Amino acid sequence: MKKMVVLALGLLCVSNVAMAASWTENGDAGDLPGSAQVPQGSGALDSISGTIGANTDADMYCISVPTSGGFVATTCGGATIDTQLWIFAEDGTGITFDDDDPAGCGLQSTLTGTFLPGPGQYLIAISSYSNDALNAGGNEIWADSPFATERTPDGPGAGDPVIASWNGAGSSSGAYTIFLSGAEFCGQPTPTIERSWGQIKSIYK
Repeated sequence: MKKMVVLALGLLCVSNVAMAASWTENGDAGDLPGSAQVPQGSGALDSISGTIGANTDADMYCISVPTSGGFVATTCGGATIDTQLWIFAEDGTGITFDDDDPAGCGLQSTLTGTFLPGPGQYLIAISSYSNDALNAGGNEIWADSPFATERTPDGPGAGDPVIASWNGAGSSSGAYTIFLSGAEFCGQPTPTIERSWGQIKSIYK
């Protein structure tokens, strides 16, 4: 009987790990630190999928980066719209941005851990081209160009690089997948496993 319990628990854990590898936008993810969506799960987070529902839309998610040296986020192969990727600190301070992939995959975007200050939790955001992050003064935190270069804040709002809004001037809308390497879930898993384990114990008393 104990073997059956162990097997059942093992299958449950394997299933949870398989589902925990990716996250699909739940409803409409927020676009600012106070409303950013927190993917629920544990361990490695391999991708985030969602939809830019209108040209004015931007989606923001919390991710955990255990070591900045191995981090990569890209929409190459995961979107047909012209994307922009952004990373902010938890308080909304801009860290790094890319419009067009530096390696030349087209109008999609790629970020690395080059400018991350170290391990920790960060906010990753996606928008379509020209829907840009603004600070409290309404100034763009990043300049519009160069396009195919990952860079730290360099726009007229770089002196106060905390995001307060978006300019809403996006060029396209549609589905996207952000492929991730070196990222983990930011939120804790829901208590489904605990309930299921309780059910298993009641069955095999």
